[in-house]
Amino acid sequence: MASRRPRLGPMSVSAERRDRWRRAVLAGQGVYYLLIGLWPLLHFSSFASFVALPMNPFQAQALGAVILVVGGSLAEAARREPPGTFPTLLGTAVASAIALVSLFWLPRSRAVGGIWLLGEASGLWIDVLIEVAIAVALVLLYPRPLPERGRTTTRRR
Repeated sequence: MASRRPRLGPMSVSAERRDRWRRAVLAGQGVYYLLIGLWPLLHFSSFASFVALPMNPFQAQALGAVILVVGGSLAEAARREPPGTFPTLLGTAVASAIALVSLFWLPRSRAVGGIWLLGEASGLWIDVLIEVAIAVALVLLYPRPLPERGRTTTRRR
């Protein structure tokens, strides 16, 4: 008699794998935001030189505090199984917003020899790449609704 594969329950293997990856991305984003949020609070001068944009300490530290709270929320949400759609949407929205603002300000950052791509703003480029990677990963890992069995969809007029 051939052995039967065990039933996996309501989730398919691909949905379980997607949830594991989504939890990993949210956990990584949460830890990254915790570190980035703490940085201007602990050592403003090194943060300002990394970003290479003119800013005052209040703005950087206020934004750091907000990023810190978002990072803690995302890290906590990653511990839940499954993490849910709201943390995924929050992570995608925050990563997209940070990437867009950074892309807007990159050409305005302090240039070294007119080459801002490889100059002092290289730290900002690294952050843009990380934020875009996070946003794309979360969009690809967004939970898809399961089709209902035995129901056909009809349009009402």
